[in-house]
This record gives sequence, C-alpha cells and structure tokens, in this order.
Amino acid sequence: MKNNNWYLLLALLCIAVIGCKEDVLSPLEKDSVAPQQISNPVSTSSPGAVKVTYSLPSDPDLMYVMAEYKNKYGKLISVKASSYTNSITVDGFADTASYDLSLYAVDKSENKSAPVTIRVKAQEPPIFGIRRSLTLVSDFGGINITFANPTEANIAVVVLYKDSLGNFSTKETIYTKQKNGLFSSRGFPSKETVFGVYIRDRWDNRTDTIKATLTPIFEKELDKTKFRVLTLPTDAKVGFGLPIPNLWNNVIGPNDMWHTDDTGMPCQITFDMGVTAKISRFTIWQRQGVWIYAHGNPKRYEIWGSNNPASDGSYNNWTMLASCVSVKPSGQPSGSNSQEDVSAAARGEETTVSLNAPAVRYIRVRVLETWAGGLATHVSEMTLYGNDK
Repeated sequence: MKNNNWYLLLALLCIAVIGCKEDVLSPLEKDSVAPQQISNPVSTSSPGAVKVTYSLPSDPDLMYVMAEYKNKYGKLISVKASSYTNSITVDGFADTASYDLSLYAVDKSENKSAPVTIRVKAQEPPIFGIRRSLTLVSDFGGINITFANPTEANIAVVVLYKDSLGNFSTKETIYTKQKNGLFSSRGFPSKETVFGVYIRDRWDNRTDTIKATLTPIFEKELDKTKFRVLTLPTDAKVGFGLPIPNLWNNVIGPNDMWHTDDTGMPCQITFDMGVTAKISRFTIWQRQGVWIYAHGNPKRYEIWGSNNPASDGSYNNWTMLASCVSVKPSGQPSGSNSQEDVSAAARGEETTVSLNAPAVRYIRVRVLETWAGGLATHVSEMTLYGNDK
C-alpha cells in the first residue's frame, strides 16, 4: 500500500512539472484573428518628418500601430507606436516628394490588420537648409567651417580634400547638433588646396558637396624657449615653489606645474612670448593624476592678449582672446574619473582663437573658478600655436 502511494505521488509530481513547463512556454495571447484597422488618419508635415494622428480600433488585445513606406532609395522603413498613444511620427525623409504611407494595427499575437494607406509629404529635411548656410574660409593649418542648424538636428559634417592624385579623400567627420556651428579642420600645409564639405544625417541622407579652393594660413607651435615671465602688480604670487615657467617646460604630470598661493579668485599671471604672433589656438593641460577635474585645476578661465600691457596691472590695452570652460566628459562627481576623463585630461583642453583676434606679444591667463572652488590654482602646461611671421 505504501509503495502504491509512492508511485501515485511521483506521477502527480510529473504531471505538475509538465503543466508548469507548458504554462511558462505558452504565449499569453495566441490567435489568428487580425485586429480592425485604424481610422481617421490625419498627417502633419515637419522638416524631414510626418506625424500621423488616428483613431485606434477597439480590439482589447491591440499591441501597437506600425507605419511603413519605401524611402527614396527603395528601402522599406518601418516605425512603431504604442497602443497607448493615437499618433505616430515617421522621420528620416530624404526629400519633399509624396510617399505612400501604410498604417497597420497589430495585436499581441502579431496579427496585422489590413493597411490604411495615405499620401504624405514631409517638409525639406534640415540638412539641406544647413548646406545652404555653409561657409568655408581659410584658417590656420586648414579651413574654418560655419553653418546654421536652427532645428538642432543631429548631423555629421564631412570634410574632404583633393589629394595628390586628384581624388577627394575624407579628412574627418564632425558629429554635432550645435545651433550655430563653428569648426576648424586642421593639419594641412599652407598651399592651395581644393576642399569639400557635405552634410549627412543619421538616416544616411546627404547633401551635395560644397567645394572651395583655399590656402590654409601658416601655423606653427610658438617657440617656448622665448617665453619670459612678466610680473604685474595685480598678478598672483607663486605658491609651493612651483613657478610660472613650469607652464612651458614641456612636462605634463601631477607634480610639475605652475601653482599660485591662496590668492583667491579671480587671479591672473602674465608672460611675454618673445614675439608678436597671431594666435590660432592653444592647449592647456591640467595637473594630472588624482587632481584632474578637481582641486585647483581651472574650471572657468580666460586668455587675454596685449602688445602694450598697462603697468598698473589693469586690463587696459588687453583683448580677450578666449573665454573657456573646462568640461568633464563623464559628468561624474569630483574624485570619480572614468577612463574617458583620464584620456581627455591627458590630451589637454584645446581652444580655438577667433580669426578676427589681433596679433599679440603678451599673454595673460586669468582663472575665474577652480574645480574645487578654492583659493589657489595650478596648471601643468600650456602650448600656443599661430603665425609669428
């Protein structure tokens, strides 16, 4: 009798396990009945996109609405919208042509309704307006590119140049959504070169290429052996035995730097480059190691230039060359640095100076705020580029 009970119990357990497996593997909804169609579709155009509003069918197992169309290149584009909304936005249109857009109601069993097809027409995609606003001019070591992107569309600015074989090669691709774009593409000799730029969006739509024959302005790294300290009455005092010339000794690290005393903010120092030069750009390196994006490293600072510094240490006769904000890539709190942060700090923070800035001989570094918000500041190294001819 005991053995019979044991076998009965084993059989019941097997049935229970099999039943559980079936419950887990079976879909919650499974039928072959297609839902009803959406109704009352109304389309609204915007730059490169179309929004369609509609009435949803009353099917209780409705899962989503899907819109499909074949784009300019013959590729089928499919977009889905939840059943909790009564609209769907389809973007990525390459032009302002009319397209057949089919809308389907889809249920939890992935059954599709019969399509409701409407003709839609997007407004001009943003890339073409941006292309019309493109301006290319000669810059130090390359070209300067400006454009307007009023809708702040995510775009790629592709820079080309004609190589020695007469073929266009890609120099670089700049990804941005800046409303007012301003970029420099460098690394070219000072000789006449044919440049090209086109705009691409994330759907791989692209404009034609604007071309310009330009001669990059001569640029070189300014000779640091000619730099000399110029001490003015309002300049910060040196702290911890770490003098201003450490700024140009070509050593980038945690212990070799220029460091002020607890002078307070804002504070500044001044130096003579030994030549009069039109500055094109400069790079500042933070104190490295555990100090990056922390302690006395500058967070907000300015670079000024002059040919005749006021002897009283005021800003008379000075021109601001750049207003800078140090940005930590990861955005993590002070003391917590990602590999991206470490790499960015090691590369240094490069700032481009306006082409309209005057040629100068004297440089002033003015620190407004440090990462720790303290009274002292420090910088490991500074390199300046430009034309001293």
